[in-house]
Amino acid sequence: MSDAQSRANTAQALETEAREVLERLDLLGLLAARFGEVATTGSLSYGLMVWRDMDIHMPVAPEARLDWVRFGLELAQHMEAVGMRLHKGHYLDDYVDPHPLGAGLYWGIEFRDHQDRAWKADLWGWAPDDFVRRCARDEALMADLARADSDLILRLKTEARARPDYYGRIVTSFDVYGFAIARAGESLDELEAWVAEQR
Repeated sequence: MSDAQSRANTAQALETEAREVLERLDLLGLLAARFGEVATTGSLSYGLMVWRDMDIHMPVAPEARLDWVRFGLELAQHMEAVGMRLHKGHYLDDYVDPHPLGAGLYWGIEFRDHQDRAWKADLWGWAPDDFVRRCARDEALMADLARADSDLILRLKTEARARPDYYGRIVTSFDVYGFAIARAGESLDELEAWVAEQR
């Protein structure tokens, strides 16, 4: 089996695991019942997973911030009921001090699933008008990624994650996506140089 095929198989296996976890936990259903519209995004939606990480976003107005806080406890209780366990939970209210990425609410959770696999999930509650814009950008990005070299993306993300304190700090997944879409090179060194030029 080629390295490219191995990376593609890993991405597909991780996506299958993620969908299984989401279904067993009914996380999308829980979020939709509480907050309305909900969508997966990031590498799970793009078919470009290299580790057990998922991103989910939805429109959540600032008035719902206490419901957002309470949801953390509800989620922990629900995890216990389906054989999973919350390990860490990180809450942010960026309506207080808006992040450069936008105003909204955030739960960053780490948990063990029913097979004791470690997962990270980022739950984003964006300002409703911002959510609409983000969904449109997601659609455009997915169209661009469909024309990009998916193996290059998977390889660079895998190599970046293997470097200590590198992935998410020196380069991000969106840097990798932009680099591949631009056909700007083949290596992490070229990616770093490209990112520096963009900033």
